[in-house]
Amino acid sequence: MVKWTRNRIISAFSALVAERSYEEVTVEMIIRRAEVSKTTFYRYFCDKAAVMEARFQMLYDEAVVSRDCQSLEDLFAALLRQAREHPDQHAMFNTSGYNSYREFIYRYTYAMGKEIMEAAWGRKATDTEDFHIAYFCAGGSKILEEWCRGRSFINMTAEEAAREICSMIHEPFRVQLSDLVMAHIRTRSSQ
Repeated sequence: MVKWTRNRIISAFSALVAERSYEEVTVEMIIRRAEVSKTTFYRYFCDKAAVMEARFQMLYDEAVVSRDCQSLEDLFAALLRQAREHPDQHAMFNTSGYNSYREFIYRYTYAMGKEIMEAAWGRKATDTEDFHIAYFCAGGSKILEEWCRGRSFINMTAEEAAREICSMIHEPFRVQLSDLVMAHIRTRSSQ
């Protein structure tokens, strides 16, 4: 019941954002669409930004833990395909500030990227390695926006773009998504 209610709120948010801008969507609108009480809403989320993060974390986690993801190239292709398949993502790029969608993408991909690297390496990232991961994820969030909006790179398939992304990754960061790494990620995303 807990997961069902939480997902109902997230689905209501997603539908509303597909219909109007993120700024126009209010907690009251989400509550009405989800048919839950205000108390129930606040039991799961502190504000609409938290719902936004939950919505897109679910989508990203689904791509990351997919059985089809055997390599970083597979993962990047899955994320790119997914970005164009979900219209509520397009509207979210109009947000700004710390709770913006672009900031969410950066924070999520940085945390996930670091987690994947450290799990593959079997150790913590050094400050220099951490810097590389952060820098790559910052640029990646902008590329994902351009890809999602269809303004740039429109003639590339997700697989072609993923191959190019992987060609830019320095050798120590070209890790395999081994069963051990993926088991670690799946455990984290199911919590």
